[in-house]
Amino acid sequence: MFGDPWRTLRFCGSVLAALALAGCGTAVRVAYNQGDIAVRLAAHEYLDLHGEQPDVFRAQLKGFHAWHRAEELPKYADLLDAMAVRVQRGLTREDVQWATAAVRERMRVLTAQAVEDAGPVLVMLDADNVRALEKKLAANNAKFAADYLTGDARKDERNRARRIRENFEDWFGDLSDEQEALIEAYVRASPRITAAMFEDRKRRQREFVELLKAHRGSPEITARVRAFVVEWEAQRGPEYARLAREQEERFAELLLSIDRTLSPRQRRHAVDRLALYAREFSVLAAQGRGAPKGAQRAAVAGELAR
Repeated sequence: MFGDPWRTLRFCGSVLAALALAGCGTAVRVAYNQGDIAVRLAAHEYLDLHGEQPDVFRAQLKGFHAWHRAEELPKYADLLDAMAVRVQRGLTREDVQWATAAVRERMRVLTAQAVEDAGPVLVMLDADNVRALEKKLAANNAKFAADYLTGDARKDERNRARRIRENFEDWFGDLSDEQEALIEAYVRASPRITAAMFEDRKRRQREFVELLKAHRGSPEITARVRAFVVEWEAQRGPEYARLAREQEERFAELLLSIDRTLSPRQRRHAVDRLALYAREFSVLAAQGRGAPKGAQRAAVAGELAR
């Protein structure tokens, strides 16, 4: 619900994916095509890139963006089209499990490629970069605590219900009283996961910072970072992992319950939105076709040679 705590480490991919889902129609294309600018800004914000680092990062990001457009966007389009078919006919538990597994696999591939393409920059990180990262993580954690751990359990519960309701409204349109009641019941019955997630997040952040300090400047750093972030769910602490599994199961039940109450208009709203994104991803992928094989990596080499 609060996003992957390792967005910091996966900015190369996750920001692009988020931007691609930021709007409708042409706005999706504009956001995606300009996504590299947002990613570069995020890199500076988190790592305070300096010296030759920004130029190397820009060149690597260009290759990553080209790879993502050519290889991943067609898969996203196919995935969304398949989701639309399943939503149209009515969801089953198997559909939810399929979608969850498919999204996780695409994120795993995305993360692995992002780390691989960021390798030349990772090797260049110095003590100033690590200090900048620590400072930014601390600021993010303070904001998270202020937003989601207010000390007022009822307020936190209301805020969580509001966020879930807004997410469902984005996909289905206006909700009925029955559907809002289902969300309220889900929030009341769900495990209190936020505090456990936050502590686990801070633990992982500390471990990552120590990893960077221990392997800074080493050619091994890319492989170390990849191992650390790609299978991040498997590295959760036991208490957080237990609560996360329980919450995922409860959320699947909520989604199925909401699906059973959808009006024809709400179902069409969801199907149309999925189909729209699928079309936009296909258009974006087509924009990158026609370049000679290997041209994207050659472009990176050219950038670095300047």
